[in-house]
Amino acid sequence: MNPVKTRRKINWPLLFGFVFVAFIVFLAWFGPSLAPQNPMKENYTLAVDGKIRTPPYPPLRVDGYPLGTDRFGRDLLSRILWGVRPTLMMVSVVALTRLVLGILIGLAAGWSRGRVGRALDSLISLGLSIPALISALVGIFIVGIDRGLFAFVIGLGWMGWAETSRMVAEQTRALKSQTFVEASRALGGTSQHILFRHILRHILSLAWMLLAFEVSAALMVSAELGFLGYYIGGGIWIEITDFNVVNAEGLPELGQMIASALFKITDPSALLIVGTILVIGVLGFNLLGEGLRLRQTQEWMQGGRRFRMISVQTEAWLEENVFQPLGFWLEEHRAKLIWSFVFVATLVAAYVTFDRLRVETLAPASEEETATFSIPGDHLWATERYDPFGTLSVPLTLDSQPALLWSAPIPGGPSGGPVVAADGTIYVAGVENVLLAFDANGKRLWQAPLEAQPVGAPALDAQGRVLVADLEGGVTAISPEGSVLWRAQMSGGRESTSGPIVDALGNVYVTITDAVGAVNAQGQRLWYKSAADAYLQEPPRLSPDQKMVYLRNTVMDVMTGAKIEIPIRDPSTLVFADPSFFTGGNGLTYYRPGHEIVGWHYDRDQLATDAPITWEYEHNVLLLPVDQGVSRNGMAWLFYTTTWTDSKMIWIDAQSRLLGNYRYARINARLIAIGSKDEAYICGGNTASVLCVSIYPGEQEPYWELEFDSAGNPVGGALIPGRLLISVSYDGLYVFGK
Repeated sequence: MNPVKTRRKINWPLLFGFVFVAFIVFLAWFGPSLAPQNPMKENYTLAVDGKIRTPPYPPLRVDGYPLGTDRFGRDLLSRILWGVRPTLMMVSVVALTRLVLGILIGLAAGWSRGRVGRALDSLISLGLSIPALISALVGIFIVGIDRGLFAFVIGLGWMGWAETSRMVAEQTRALKSQTFVEASRALGGTSQHILFRHILRHILSLAWMLLAFEVSAALMVSAELGFLGYYIGGGIWIEITDFNVVNAEGLPELGQMIASALFKITDPSALLIVGTILVIGVLGFNLLGEGLRLRQTQEWMQGGRRFRMISVQTEAWLEENVFQPLGFWLEEHRAKLIWSFVFVATLVAAYVTFDRLRVETLAPASEEETATFSIPGDHLWATERYDPFGTLSVPLTLDSQPALLWSAPIPGGPSGGPVVAADGTIYVAGVENVLLAFDANGKRLWQAPLEAQPVGAPALDAQGRVLVADLEGGVTAISPEGSVLWRAQMSGGRESTSGPIVDALGNVYVTITDAVGAVNAQGQRLWYKSAADAYLQEPPRLSPDQKMVYLRNTVMDVMTGAKIEIPIRDPSTLVFADPSFFTGGNGLTYYRPGHEIVGWHYDRDQLATDAPITWEYEHNVLLLPVDQGVSRNGMAWLFYTTTWTDSKMIWIDAQSRLLGNYRYARINARLIAIGSKDEAYICGGNTASVLCVSIYPGEQEPYWELEFDSAGNPVGGALIPGRLLISVSYDGLYVFGK
């Protein structure tokens, strides 16, 4: 008689769960390499159905953006492909933390008796009674969301172990009464031996199932936190006005993308797309855990056998020759293994922490690139922005609070900041058509008359001559002794709107309303060229090799004034982006289109660009920084100030991480300098006093601050060894030092 064959059941939850989880793991592993776009690249103007639109762009409407974009015009598909990996890594770490805590507490609760057992049971009940979202919010608040991954591991893990502990405690109590436990106790086994040699072996068979459920739960809570605006990297808030702030967003992560998708709730496409990925992840790990649970039952394990795909004889041989010897070895070396695990885990945690806190800076220039990157004449402060490159980046720091050394009134008030020659002589122009010279102790050396009212700060050439621009579009050269050498007319009566800069050959460049004018060292006019369609009051800037001059988005040849096209971005994407070329304090060239800083250079006559660093300030692209740069150490910085709200100083590293966000509580402030430690020196007035601060990246309180009475506003300054010089409108020059 033939035996009746039973049809083998298919474990559908395990099958579908495996497929979904495999899909998520595939995206996490290979997603970044499959991304069609830079996930941080912004596009504020794109053609949609033949019309120029602003973001967010809908799915399937723009070529190259199949899933559409977010509110900053960043490709949603690319951000998802990049965002799955950090999200999965975060929830995996959280799940492992919960699992380890849950197993340890559950074993102790299930095995202990008396007061200890009751106390642990009460602790588990307390953990089960607190909603996961509430406990996560409390944990993140205590640690601080600005701590990044560490805050989320603590926040999601400190109470999330309760469900695992409950299951482990129940299994432990059930196993305590089993015959093999009584036999081990009769043979002299201690409680520790029985717990770790016998009970734990049975509990660990549930580990994969519990881990899958924990990953699913952690993923769900992370999505809920995203809806509330809590995500990794979301600890930086930038204040636009007194009642308007924006949460800064860096590299993509699914929780962050959920928060961003809520910006335009009337168009839920981005929310649905990101939510679908989260649903697949949560459903996949839930099904996987359920499938593994079914395998633990008698139906799927066929009598509790360890392996049902091999013969009984083979399984018996493996048990006798592999698993039992391995178990005895683990029991014998348990203490060493635990300490080794703790040591390795500490090393891994230290590496992860160091990697997250390590500041990636933009690379410095090579010796060849910096051969011409120096101040002609080696002056201490040569122009309005320190050097002819306009970097504001000085090789020194003022590491203690300075005191007022001396002050001097300037006729009519200073027209701009001071300049300081290599020998320490200080020059400052006065609105009442004068140029004054002081020694380091405040003694007036001489006063020279000017033909017209000066504009901005003077400039120094390699021979120590002082160049002063004026409102009639002219430039005057004055010797170090105070004699007028020549005056050149750069325009046909149009006013200069900035102080001059001087290159190594002695050529002088000045902004004249919307143009740039140039004269040589003898005062002969070289060229005068239109540069912009706006009224500009900032001085031009030289390229590091001194072959080009920049004024905002215009690049000119220093010899002829001919415009040079450098196509870093498509012009159609630069509407309202206020792009600017500038030179960094590290001797490299940069371009700022909107909210990006892009390094660029020519490699064998081919334009090459570096990976951009990006930040988000506000969807209104008119609110752009009034100044930006890169320090000598390669740290990008941004300075925001207006006439109606407080000022902001922001530092960003090469990984687009906001390292500092300092609010300076005065309007229309002025950034004086960036020190050798990336610290910023900022001054501002309020019609009663002037407040100057030194603030380091990442700090919320100034390293030092000084305040002095004056009704004017700072119009310039200089930072030289041991001294801070401040020019105040309608007032004079103030010198502070040690």
